[in-house]
Amino acid sequence: MFPWWCLIESSDIGNRGYAMQRVSEVKPRQVRRCTADPPPAERGGLQIVKSHQEILEGTTARHRFGEVTVSLVQGGPRELVRPARLIGDDRQARLRMCRPLQGEVWVFQDGRHGVVRPPQLISFDTGRPFKVIMPEQFRMVDVMVTHSLVGLTAADTQRLTARAWSGDQGAAALLSSLLEGLDRHGEEVETAVDLLGGSVAGLTAVLFAERMREVAPDSEIARQALMLRIQAHVREHLAEPSLSPIEVARRHNISLRYLQKIFQEYGVSPARWIRAERLARCRTELADPSLDHLPVALIGERAGLYGASHFSRLFRGRYGVTPSEFRKEHR
Repeated sequence: MFPWWCLIESSDIGNRGYAMQRVSEVKPRQVRRCTADPPPAERGGLQIVKSHQEILEGTTARHRFGEVTVSLVQGGPRELVRPARLIGDDRQARLRMCRPLQGEVWVFQDGRHGVVRPPQLISFDTGRPFKVIMPEQFRMVDVMVTHSLVGLTAADTQRLTARAWSGDQGAAALLSSLLEGLDRHGEEVETAVDLLGGSVAGLTAVLFAERMREVAPDSEIARQALMLRIQAHVREHLAEPSLSPIEVARRHNISLRYLQKIFQEYGVSPARWIRAERLARCRTELADPSLDHLPVALIGERAGLYGASHFSRLFRGRYGVTPSEFRKEHR
């Protein structure tokens, strides 16, 4: 059991055809053991992924920390398919990082395929067609993040998807160990699990930044590095009432217009992103039992949202409940 997760039920998905290359057509030299068994789709384990944030069939537990969603998925042989005809607004797309705990995970996207086993990691982007296959009994942690959270655009991720990343070196090793630890020691960290979202997001961002330095032109690396510095600055100064797009641009010696252009690549304005970060910080603190003694209004002020009614209105617009209702639910 994982009491710190928000338990959910998986939904039934009907079988549909898909034009992407079938597993049975992949040659043995391309994917290990690919001909050992019939493909999962032929055993009824096909799921058509219809939305960018769809809960994967076989999910037994799920938890969200702001812009990061972590799920535990397990089951028998499975094939997940996201066809082009179902992909709509790519501004809602998400990056998904898979860390197998048991069994293999195969990812097909952007003309590549990768195969990983524990403790390796692999990613795919829901904004483009993909196929993910678990050819045997499996358990995995699925991390879902927004592009802006890790300082990447959809164009950037085309260089990073369907590539197997070692889970025993550098940032990949830290992230892999953290995700395994969430599975192994969920009960012990129950009271701090919301705070761990920042660690998951930070390590994921660092890992993508490392990979971008290996494959991207210098100009793109510089832009992504600037975006990550801006994000770190905002999160460090959320409590300051003066924090604004104009102040952020001035601190980083760029024009407001250029700052807006950078964020436009992620389909959001700097002001909206700052507000979303403030609300995410409030959500984390409202869920933290060690901060139950703080009034709700003070939680908002700690993130730069002054005025109880203003804070409550913004929070409800973002999460569907008032801050007080959210805190009561998590008690």
